[in-house]
Amino acid sequence: MTDIVIWENSLLSWLQALISFIGVYLFLVILIKLAKSRLNAVLKRNDKLPTSYILPFLEHTKNFFLLTLSLYIASIWVFLSEKPSTYLKTIFMIALWIQVGIWVNHLIIKFIDFRNLKEANGEDKTTMNALKTILRIVLWSIVLLLVVDNIPGVQITALVTSLGIGGIAIGLAVQNILGDLFASLSITLDKPFVINDFIQVDNYIGTVEKIGLKSTRIRSLSGEQLIFSNSDLLNSRIQNFKRLERRRNIIKLGVLYQTTPDQLRKIPEIIKNIFSKHEGITLDRIHLSDFGDFSINFELVYWVESSDFTFNMDVKQSILLEIFDEFIKNNIEFAYPTQSIFIENNGNSNPST
Repeated sequence: MTDIVIWENSLLSWLQALISFIGVYLFLVILIKLAKSRLNAVLKRNDKLPTSYILPFLEHTKNFFLLTLSLYIASIWVFLSEKPSTYLKTIFMIALWIQVGIWVNHLIIKFIDFRNLKEANGEDKTTMNALKTILRIVLWSIVLLLVVDNIPGVQITALVTSLGIGGIAIGLAVQNILGDLFASLSITLDKPFVINDFIQVDNYIGTVEKIGLKSTRIRSLSGEQLIFSNSDLLNSRIQNFKRLERRRNIIKLGVLYQTTPDQLRKIPEIIKNIFSKHEGITLDRIHLSDFGDFSINFELVYWVESSDFTFNMDVKQSILLEIFDEFIKNNIEFAYPTQSIFIENNGNSNPST
């Protein structure tokens, strides 16, 4: 076998390289399977161990990388000229960086998903999901540059410069898309709202279902899905009812002009007594506010110490009914629109209602 020469290497050298290639590949495959089996058994007993982060390395080790690594190791048995040696090294380095990118990508996903399981509120989950997207974009951008840097004859500096110039042209062409993308990052970092928040955008009201890279989806009260571009959403006035801690309510009461001064003075006391019977509400003020066209007006302001809209309406209903009952007991009548007309006849003005 030593007498037979193929591409400057004896047949024995080629056989040694082939055996080495097969042996290394099988060894790596079996080693990974045994390690995965062992780690899974350990994690079944305690899934919070740091060793859980080793699994992405094993589960996502690709065959193309194992084959390239085995081939690179086996090449030590043969002599290769400069060009084949360069090609083999290039292929190995490209496979290596792609595999590193796959490993780190799944580590990022596992870490963010693990944090999301621990977080109870939508605000932190939204931030972590945006962080995952940003980290993955940065990761694969770096991997792409490292892969290109290992291609013979490619000048990475000139490539980056040309990409920068091309990026400006592309940016002008897709400025609306980029605007929505940066608006998505702004929403995520500034958090004017998060997933599951109940918001109002102009005349549209609903619950936030998803904050995407280009658009945000809101489920309206009537059931349909509303889709807003992120840039338009940030330029709108947004009311976030989820962060409402207490509600301020105003009730205007109008009574007849025939109401006596003593009855007028009694109205604030009646209102205060009604509010003293309720929990979870705070009377801010009750005042005689003005003399209207057909009524004497009172303005009542109070706070409901809850963001629950149903509770707010229940309280308001109860208060209005009690005011109605108390006014009847005290012979106080609510005003209603009336108009007096004065008719001039023979120099005398006689009012007619």
